[in-house]
Amino acid sequence: MRGMAPALFALACGTVSPALAQSPGSEAPTGDRTVRDIRIEPEPLIVQMGDTVRFTGVATDSSGAVVPDAVWGATDGAVFEIQPVEGEGAGPSFELWGIDVGDSPMGLFVAAATKDGTPRWRRVGSVTVTVRDYPVARLELDSLPYAPYAGSTLAPSGRVVNAVGREHAEARITWSATPLDVATVDTAGRLHVHAPGAFELVARADTVETTVLVQAFPNPVTRVALPDPPSRTRTGDVTRLSATALASGGRRVADAAVTYRVESADGAAGAWIGADGTFVAEKPGTYVISATTGDATARVEVEAFPRDVEQVATFVAHVPTVRATDLWVFEGLDGRDYAYIGTLTAATMYAIDVTDPADPMMTDSVSADGRRVNDVKINDERTLAVITSENASNRRNGITLLDISDPAHPAVLSHYTDGLTGGVHNVWFMGDLVYAVNDGTLDVHVIDVSDPTAPTEVGRWGLDRPGRYLHDVSVKDGLAYLSYWNDGVVILDVGAGIRGGTPVRPVFVSSYKYRYEINGAQYGNTHHAVRYGDYLFLGDEIFGCPGCAGPRGYVHVVDVRDIQRPREVAFYRVPAAGSHNLWVEDDRLYVAYYQGGLRVVDVSGDLRGDLRAQGREIASFETSGTGGTLSWGPQPFKGHIFVSDMNSGLWIVKLEPEPVVP
Repeated sequence: MRGMAPALFALACGTVSPALAQSPGSEAPTGDRTVRDIRIEPEPLIVQMGDTVRFTGVATDSSGAVVPDAVWGATDGAVFEIQPVEGEGAGPSFELWGIDVGDSPMGLFVAAATKDGTPRWRRVGSVTVTVRDYPVARLELDSLPYAPYAGSTLAPSGRVVNAVGREHAEARITWSATPLDVATVDTAGRLHVHAPGAFELVARADTVETTVLVQAFPNPVTRVALPDPPSRTRTGDVTRLSATALASGGRRVADAAVTYRVESADGAAGAWIGADGTFVAEKPGTYVISATTGDATARVEVEAFPRDVEQVATFVAHVPTVRATDLWVFEGLDGRDYAYIGTLTAATMYAIDVTDPADPMMTDSVSADGRRVNDVKINDERTLAVITSENASNRRNGITLLDISDPAHPAVLSHYTDGLTGGVHNVWFMGDLVYAVNDGTLDVHVIDVSDPTAPTEVGRWGLDRPGRYLHDVSVKDGLAYLSYWNDGVVILDVGAGIRGGTPVRPVFVSSYKYRYEINGAQYGNTHHAVRYGDYLFLGDEIFGCPGCAGPRGYVHVVDVRDIQRPREVAFYRVPAAGSHNLWVEDDRLYVAYYQGGLRVVDVSGDLRGDLRAQGREIASFETSGTGGTLSWGPQPFKGHIFVSDMNSGLWIVKLEPEPVVP
């Protein structure tokens, strides 16, 4: 960030620390007792990528009068950066330029007077900054996916390309067709071909327009065949009912578009069907599925039964700790079971014997050189643990390696700081390598710990773009998954043989990012990524959304069978709550929801749509304590589930069959 003062604050759990741009020309803070607001001109603040905009601000008191000697500043956001500039007017001027597309709040702060002249900043408000994409340059249209036979419905597609040659982040194509007696386009963008003949298909985005001449043909289809559905399906099960279009004589018409519909026997909504015939019921009931092209229609009936996966999460034990963070549960080399749990207080990690989950015993603790232990990981051999440190008073953050050959009493082997002094938020073990997320460089650093008393950096990888923020990393089967916040998840080859990457020389494979709206603001804060089978489970973490009481975020399910073209296919969301860390094992997804506690979700089979609505939630447990529930991380282990809670420590629960109601 150019020309910025030091970071002002950091939210718990590692959101980006915004930098404070002060109003120029002030030597020391003045009193702020009368400042109640800072008025920004112009407002709203909107800038297009590639452009900058200047704004000024005026500090005012409770009556609206200007406070001329107030020292105030503003913070960078996720999609923009600011810098003070010389200007004219009643207040200081700033230059703002967009670094990504979307909406992001800009915090406004005023400096209070202190005896030693050191600024103490107080937030007085915020404004929303909107960054628009570059102008639309051209449209790239795809060929129609099926032949334009009369009586068929098709979905035209294409991409809007911006002035720098990338797909436009905001603009979407609107379609129209003429003459209307041959073809029309509905409000959902579907092309309906009514009769044989020529028609113009028009695509438009902003002021750019492209026209394609299309010839419609008579429809040769005389019959549609649907496969027999399964005799029994449950809510959430994916049933594929791909139809076959047939001409007279039984010849297959492979290029005919088929339109699917699903209706409940009682008229109530409770299921959906995709354009490829993929059917999923969210509610039990009987559904009629139809497949149509031209004048030919086929129908089948599907009965969906309740999923019946519900269980009860029962309390087993609770170990109070202060400001608990990440945990790792494992069987030690001594044959006993242990939970290691970090804290945000004095950078302490506790070792807890959980061999008897109903009677956990704290055996020891280790302190790192820092103010918080955000992450704890154990190597596969169960000989080494690594804990992270952030916010060290001497600015010597890094990773601490522990000898856990005596797991009840972990011993410090080394505290490695080279290149990591900005702080390490999360780590991952891969053999003798530790992948460390560096808060300072915002890259992943690869550390060789084959000699744990003398670690050495052997590799590094990071996105090359302004405004990036790396939060987490995980590695599975030679692929590394980097949670890069607004840039989504980035997938690297670290030995999978896809792009020639190695564990110390990662190579980019693909990425997937998303944006969605919460109360008018756009977010895409990819916080945590876990691979399981054909899917990548992404949790996002959102603080400060308008009208939200606490964090928000949910779990995105991304199909990665084609690793170079990830696509989101399902989601799991708890209303009015924010997701944090995830764990997936034995067809079960474990989610620590800040305000929602532990959630256990059935993720067996193929996944599509709203997993919670489909009855896939198995159980929940509220890890409540002083200050309310604030769950951080879950882990199943030997028939129990261990959950850390920032407000109350370690919780141990067990799933039991749901009691039968007489």
